[in-house]
Amino acid sequence: MENRFGIKDFLLLTLVVVLIVMVALAMKQYDRQWNELRAIRANIDAQSRDLRDLQGRIASGAIAARPAEGGAAPATTQAIDPRDPFAYIRAAKAKPDYAAGDWLVQVFPGQVAKLTPLLSGDAYASQVQGHIQESLATRDFNTLDWKPLLATDWRVEDNTAAWDEYAAKRRAVPLTEEEVRQDAAFPKDEPAEAQQAYITERLRIGRTNADIAKEPETPVALAVRFKLRPGAQFSDGRPVTADDVVFSYNFVMNPAIAAPRHRAYLERIKAVNKIADDEVEFIYKEPYFEAFDLAATMPIMPKHFYEKFGAEEFNQSVGLLMGSGPYRLESPTNWKPGTPVQLVRNERYWGVAPAFNRLVFREISSDKGRLAAFRNGETDTFGATPEQYRELIKDEPLMKRVQRFEYQNPVGGYRYVAWNQKNPLFADKRVRQALTMLLDRPRMINEIALGYAVQSTGPFNPLSKQYSPDVKPWPYDVDRAKKLLADAGFADRNNDGVIELPDGKPFEFRLTYPGGGGNYEKMVLFMKDAYARAGIVLKPDPLEWGVFTSRLNDKNFEAISLGWSSGIESDIYQMFHSSQTGPGGDNFMSYVSKPLDALIEAARTTVDESARMPLWNKAHEVLHEDQPYTFLWFPKSLSFVDGRIENVEQVKLGLTPNEVWYVPRDEQRYTQ
Repeated sequence: MENRFGIKDFLLLTLVVVLIVMVALAMKQYDRQWNELRAIRANIDAQSRDLRDLQGRIASGAIAARPAEGGAAPATTQAIDPRDPFAYIRAAKAKPDYAAGDWLVQVFPGQVAKLTPLLSGDAYASQVQGHIQESLATRDFNTLDWKPLLATDWRVEDNTAAWDEYAAKRRAVPLTEEEVRQDAAFPKDEPAEAQQAYITERLRIGRTNADIAKEPETPVALAVRFKLRPGAQFSDGRPVTADDVVFSYNFVMNPAIAAPRHRAYLERIKAVNKIADDEVEFIYKEPYFEAFDLAATMPIMPKHFYEKFGAEEFNQSVGLLMGSGPYRLESPTNWKPGTPVQLVRNERYWGVAPAFNRLVFREISSDKGRLAAFRNGETDTFGATPEQYRELIKDEPLMKRVQRFEYQNPVGGYRYVAWNQKNPLFADKRVRQALTMLLDRPRMINEIALGYAVQSTGPFNPLSKQYSPDVKPWPYDVDRAKKLLADAGFADRNNDGVIELPDGKPFEFRLTYPGGGGNYEKMVLFMKDAYARAGIVLKPDPLEWGVFTSRLNDKNFEAISLGWSSGIESDIYQMFHSSQTGPGGDNFMSYVSKPLDALIEAARTTVDESARMPLWNKAHEVLHEDQPYTFLWFPKSLSFVDGRIENVEQVKLGLTPNEVWYVPRDEQRYTQ
């Protein structure tokens, strides 16, 4: 059969060629249009940045209005307004090299497990949430005074005198056994012996402030009323109202919500009431030294967003995060662990916007990885271990392009080892005292912290008024420690080098700690050697951060090491009061001390600072005696910041917050 190329074939081929040419031309046209769209978008973004920059400069006075003819030009500098929450941002915007834009890239030493507020329990999530959710007032980082934020004004009504008068009369009336049986904490399901022991103890204690606060005739102790800021809105454009403030409180206090830590802080509040759409009042059951702080710093959650989720759905969530702050998640519902933690600018922000377009939080678990990323310019900030700090300050080329800060933070936290007292090894305080005295803590500070720390004797910063001057550190005394262990019943009964209890249980325990950083490895090896000298076997148990926090929450550990942050005045109720030994409570070592409970309760209800501080001092002394923790040290802050970032300064609370940082235009690294 013969193949021929006919007219039909020619026409078909011609049609195919025409189609190919048309497709090629269309693709070229689309590419040209796409490039034009990208250029238009880039121009719009640039114009938006310039407009924000211009608005900020006008607001701050950096660009003056044209004066009337013959008149003098207005001043271009302004004093810091103590009532303006954005005064420091305005001052930054007034600087001649200020520019909006760029990204701030920071690093977390572990993976963030949850970003949903109330459910997350680590400092990493709190840092992210702090850029997204706001409170009614905030502290000035330089003066420590309160400044308005979502509220513009407030009024405190102190009725402590009337409350105390009523409470004194009620304490004089003995408790009855029937009243004790109605107590919510009465062990109804326990044996009769346990119930009787509870009744006997409660009758001995008598009426407490908590008992009196529940009585309907008890007068209001304190009331704090806030006037909300007009124009404040959430990132979806909905206004912030009194309904959102009331909802935020009620949501936390709902027992179906898995937020026992937050409820413990707010339990002194009797109610939060809406007075008007722009006015709200916090009413307290009893006097509380941090009454204003509690109300002022409660993060405000948008009711219209969170009320859509039932308690079970909320409790199972990991990334439900929306607020009124200057940044937001790209999606307030879709973040999952393992995906990048990045915050974008809230374009609807009601206040004065900070400079950075995006905040990026990289998760790098190893010390070496974080150090390498900072050296390579992949991250902008770096909190160094003492070893890294010593190494970095010798690197002259690096020091020329970064800023370094070394300081003892007056509100800095402390490193500790907590002893699980449900474990029979740690139930006797003599054992816990011995475990502390077996550690040469000054040597640990010199060898592990390289001297960049001060010794800790309790939960209060040595610079705080709460710190008792009568407390002296437990000495390093191996012989005395061995005697205490012997008095507690420990001896090497089978000559294997390990001491045992009378029942033959050897003194062996696992010390659980975050793996991959913070000089924990070196610290644990030091402790292992120190305890071996007394016949105690320490088994290191390093864990990835997510697993570590799960073990902590479940109290699935024998001993555990971590650090607590601190405050201007620390409320230690959540960490050390016996009521916080339950599921989710931060008294995860199950420490119970009735004398300490009484001191904490008294201090928290004493509004007068001069009367309150001796109570905290006594609480410090009780904790030092009981050693539920071995308190190790308060580390110094050893920080580095990329040199292109301006307006980074040391202030009373550490460094200026990154909301006031900026990068001059010609030094910006991330343009999209």
